Amino acid sequence: MPQPTPALTAETYRARIAKVQQAMKEFGLQAIVLESGPAMQYLTGVRWGRSERTFAVVITQQGDPAYVLPAFEEMRARELIKVGDDIRVWQEDESPFARVAQAMKDRGVTAGRVGMEATVRFFVFDGVRKQAPKMSYVSAQPALKAAGVDLSPPAGRGRKQ
Repeated sequence: MPQPTPALTAETYRARIAKVQQAMKEFGLQAIVLESGPAMQYLTGVRWGRSERTFAVVITQQGDPAYVLPAFEEMRARELIKVGDDIRVWQEDESPFARVAQAMKDRGVTAGRVGMEATVRFFVFDGVRKQAPKMSYVSAQPALKAAGVDLSPPAGRGRKQ
């Protein structure tokens, strides 16, 4: 019988995030926005299903990630988050995109380029862009790839063609 794979440590995720942060500097990105999916799981260890309620991660050139999620999911999310404690919740009558923009602003990102991970849905991108219109939005894929981010779907969760 195959042995279970040991759980990865917070230090493993910190090292992965550090590689992305270095690649961000090389590619001129001030921040990267991720949604639930392979890149988010690879970088943070958080495995989360997508729904109409936005759960996003903001990675800037320095520091731990900021997590933006629905308030009613906070307790569950805290159990899964291995790196960082910057958790920004939004209520049903509030904008998650304003929280993403505020996370960037709080970390000094007010101008420059923001990388959007390829699977970020358009309504999320558009919402963030409207909240932070002075930023330039580009693909995060070159920086993620350069940092060795595994962008393949998790085992057993193939993508539909």
